[in-house]
Amino acid sequence: MPFTKTFSPYKIGSLEIKNRLIVPAMDSGVFDQKGFVYQPTLDYYGARAAGGFGLVIIEITAVEPTGVGMPCEPAGWTDECIPGMTKLASVIHEKGAKTIVQLHHAGRETVSLMAGKVVAPSSVPCPTNRETPHEFTTQEVYDLIQHYVDAAVRMQKAGFDGVEIHASHGYMGGQFLSPRSNKRVDEFGGGLDGRAYFMKLVVEGIKAACGKDFVVTTRLSALENRIGGLEMEETIVFASMLEEYGYDALHISAGTYETWETIVPPTAWQSGWNLGNARRIKEAVNIPVISVGLFHDPYTIETAIKRGDCDAVSLGRQSIADPDFPNKAVGGALADIIPCIGCTQRCMEFNYPENLMPGDWGVGCMYNPQSSHRADRMLQLAAEPKNVVVVGAGPAGMTAAWMSAYRGHNVTLIEKNDKLAAGGQLRIGAFPPFKQPLTREIRYMLHQCEKNGVKICWNTEATKELIAELKPDVLIMATGAKPLVPNIKGLKETGVVAANDVLQGNPVLKQSALIIGGGEVGAETAEYATDYCSKVTIVEMLPEIVPTLYLTVRNAMLARLKKEEIEIHTNTKVLEFIPGGVKAECGGEEITLDGYDTVILALGSRPYKPFETEGLAKEVYTIGDADAVKDAKWAIYKAYCVAKEI
Repeated sequence: MPFTKTFSPYKIGSLEIKNRLIVPAMDSGVFDQKGFVYQPTLDYYGARAAGGFGLVIIEITAVEPTGVGMPCEPAGWTDECIPGMTKLASVIHEKGAKTIVQLHHAGRETVSLMAGKVVAPSSVPCPTNRETPHEFTTQEVYDLIQHYVDAAVRMQKAGFDGVEIHASHGYMGGQFLSPRSNKRVDEFGGGLDGRAYFMKLVVEGIKAACGKDFVVTTRLSALENRIGGLEMEETIVFASMLEEYGYDALHISAGTYETWETIVPPTAWQSGWNLGNARRIKEAVNIPVISVGLFHDPYTIETAIKRGDCDAVSLGRQSIADPDFPNKAVGGALADIIPCIGCTQRCMEFNYPENLMPGDWGVGCMYNPQSSHRADRMLQLAAEPKNVVVVGAGPAGMTAAWMSAYRGHNVTLIEKNDKLAAGGQLRIGAFPPFKQPLTREIRYMLHQCEKNGVKICWNTEATKELIAELKPDVLIMATGAKPLVPNIKGLKETGVVAANDVLQGNPVLKQSALIIGGGEVGAETAEYATDYCSKVTIVEMLPEIVPTLYLTVRNAMLARLKKEEIEIHTNTKVLEFIPGGVKAECGGEEITLDGYDTVILALGSRPYKPFETEGLAKEVYTIGDADAVKDAKWAIYKAYCVAKEI
C-alpha cells in the first residue's frame, strides 16, 4: 500500500477517524425543498461513507431561517429536522465513516427573497448580492450564538459526532472575523479579541451544552483576497486563539463570494494550491489542520500529509466525481478512479435547471452521471444481452461502449484512427495550456472499455457493409463533428486553417495569428498561440468571448488573455478573408485586420454523419456531437442514457 500516511488513523478531539480523506460540506441539492432529509440525501451521503471516506461533513445547515443561503439548505433551526438527520447519521455510521454537520448562517451573503431578511454584524453590503443588511444589536448577536448552540444540540440528538462552524467564504463567522465586514464597537468588534469573541462564545456554548467530547471544528478562509479583507497574518493569530477557545480542528479554505475563484478554483490552478496556507497555520497550532485545494490525485495527498503541510485533506469535487476514491486508492485500483479536473461543468450548475439535462437534478459530475447514487440513476445488468456496435471513440462513444458492456451487452467499438487519437474533440481540447487533465478522463474511459470487455477496432473505417456484417441489435452512432466552414468570400483562396489542426501542430505557428471566433475553442487556441506568436488577435461577432464558460473558469481565462496582451475585437463581423487577414464590420464601419502569418478558423462545428443508418439495426441511436454539437457534459449524459436504456 503506497499511501500509508493517507490511510493512517488520527484524532479530532476524542474522535478517532480511520483515514485522512474527508468529504467537505458542499451544497448538494439532495435535501428536500423544506430542508429535510429524504431518500436522495441518504443515497448521496451513504455512497461517500461506503466509498471509504473517513469523515463526512454534512453540507451548510442553517441555524435560523435568516441564515439560509442556498435552495434546499438543511433546516437546522427546528426539531423537525431531528428524525431525518438521525437516519442520515445512522446510514453514514453503518457504512464506516464518522460524520459532523456544518452549522451555517449566510449573514450578508444571501438575499431577502431567500432568507426573508438579510442580517450581518455591520451594515456593510455584500459586494455580490448588494443588499444593505440589518446590523445586529448586541442582544441579537447573543441570540444568534444561542441558535448555533441549539442547532448543535439537535445534531447531537440525531447522533452526529460533532459540528463544524462555517466561518469561511464570507459567511457569518468570517463576517465577524474580517476587518472588511466587522465595524462593530461593542464586545464583538474592534481588535482581534473583539472580532473573535463571537467564535469564542459559540464553541464555549456548544461544549457546555454537548460535552467536551462532542467535536467542534471550524472552517476558515486563510485569506479573503479582497481589499481590506482578512489577510494571512491575522488568520494565523486567529487560528491560535481558536485553538485556545476549544476548537478541535481547523479546516483551511480561502475566499469570499467576491473572490469566488478561490472557493471554486478552475482547472488551471494547481492541485494542492492552498497547502502553503495550511502549513503556515499548522505551524502555529497543535490541533489538526485540514486543507482544501483541488485535491484529486492520491500521490499529491500522500505527499502533503507526509511533508507535514496538513493532517488531512478535503476532496470536494473529487468526492462528487467518485465517491469510491478512498477504496480505489487504498486497493491500488488507481486506473478506476474517476478523475475530477475542476471543470465545474456539472457540479456547479445544478441550481440552474436550464443548464441541466432532462431528468437530471442535484449535484453531479459530467464524467459520472451516476454520482448522486440515487437508485434510479444506477446502471443495472441487462435482462437480455444484446449485440451492440458503437461507431466513434470520442467521449460519447467510449462512454456508451463501456457502460453498455458493464451492463452485460456484447460491445464492439469502431474507430477510424489509432488509439493515440482516442477521445475525439476531448483529446484535441487537451492541447491548449492548462487542459492536459482532459487526458486523464480519456485514459479512464479507455481503461473502462478494456476492463469491461469492449472489443475495439482501431484504424477501422465504419461502413454500412461492415456494420451489416456485425449484425448489431443496437447501433450507436457517435461519429462526432467537423469544423464549421462558413461561406465567406476569400476563405478558400487565402490559406485559412482550422483551429483543431493548429492545436495538433499542423501548421506550426510563426510570429502572428488571427483567430476568427471567440468561443472556447477560439480563446484556447489564442492562448495556445502565445507560445509561438508575439502577436495574437481574436475576432468575435458577439458582444463578449467565451460567454458560456462557468464563472471562475471564464474569469481565469480572461485574466490570462489580458496578461498575454491578446487583442480582442468583439461585435466584429468578418466580411471577407484577404491574404494574412480579414475585412470586417465593427460599429457600422468597415475595418481591416491584416499582416498575420496565420489566420485560424474557430467558428464551431457541425454534426458528422458519414452514412444513413436506417435498417442497420433494430435500435439505432445518434449521440454526442453527431446528434447535436454541444459540450462533453451533454455528450456523456446522452451516452449514459442510451446505455442505461438498451
